[in-house]
Amino acid sequence: MISAVVITYNEERIIARSIDSLRTVVDEIIVIDSFSTDRTIEICKEKGAVVLQNKFEGYKTQKNFAITKAKYEWVLSIDADEVLSNELIDSLLKWRKNHKDSGNFSSQSLQPVGYFISRRTDYCGNWVNFGGWYPDKKLRFFNRNVGQWSGRNVHEIVKIKEGYSTSFLKGDLLHYSINEPADLLRKLFIYSEMGARFMNEEGRSTSFIEAIVRSAFRWLRQTFFQLGFFDGMLGLKIAKQNSLATFWKYRRLDFINKGEKDILILENNCRNEAVIVSNAIKWFNPQAVVKIKNYSEHSTFENEIDSVVFMSSQKKDLILDGLRQLHKFGYPAALRFPEEKDWVLLS
Repeated sequence: MISAVVITYNEERIIARSIDSLRTVVDEIIVIDSFSTDRTIEICKEKGAVVLQNKFEGYKTQKNFAITKAKYEWVLSIDADEVLSNELIDSLLKWRKNHKDSGNFSSQSLQPVGYFISRRTDYCGNWVNFGGWYPDKKLRFFNRNVGQWSGRNVHEIVKIKEGYSTSFLKGDLLHYSINEPADLLRKLFIYSEMGARFMNEEGRSTSFIEAIVRSAFRWLRQTFFQLGFFDGMLGLKIAKQNSLATFWKYRRLDFINKGEKDILILENNCRNEAVIVSNAIKWFNPQAVVKIKNYSEHSTFENEIDSVVFMSSQKKDLILDGLRQLHKFGYPAALRFPEEKDWVLLS
């Protein structure tokens, strides 16, 4: 008997396809939702999934919560934008047919308690085959009595108790996470921000030099050591964006270590746009103190010049220009919120 567990937040685009791919191989589908505002919950219920809601405090925490809600010991954990390939479905059906549950696992037993699966990622209709993106082996099928999610709350992994064996399932987990180029930027800068916060909590410190070195090594590793150049211009583009996210993760850690300054936004008849920029700052730093004033309200600001964002209604791309200015305060906001539909979320 198998329980599938999926964590969700605003996943209406792909969640139905994900659940449909699970139907023939699992005995129940548990969805842990982080209070979606779109049709995710409705779609999941229509597809027969059990939906529970829980506040999101990190990927590892949410996924461990999910497996506690599963009815069965064997758990298949997938993300909401992942779909089982036909070959993977066949492998799981074969496992079900041949598996004999002893109910008493031993670290000396040769019987696997967890299975790795190759994940293949789609980038705007193109499969990424190199650069460390494939085969992206993930341990997603395991017995919850001997395995749980571990590591940081971002880039989490399943850790099996020492001494127990694992194996590998044929077939791919199809990852439809990048529907448009900006999707990758959004995801990378969510991960980089979360990574910086977790490293700070762990007592890590860094420097500008380390940010440069680590981002440069990330580009070299992905482009050459992991053969990303075989994916052509797409591989080079992905390597560039990953190295940029690495750079900002360490820059953000440095800014968090040093303490972040309060920020004054000076706007010229563009209050609504200034609010969007202010909310972008608060996304990165919920404790930030941000003041918004009109030029006429604040004619002297020499003492605050290091923490001022200028916004003028005369500029063509007003919001994006304001978001670009936040880079000097350690907020890569123009990258995290690159398009108008992202700005709406901040208004």
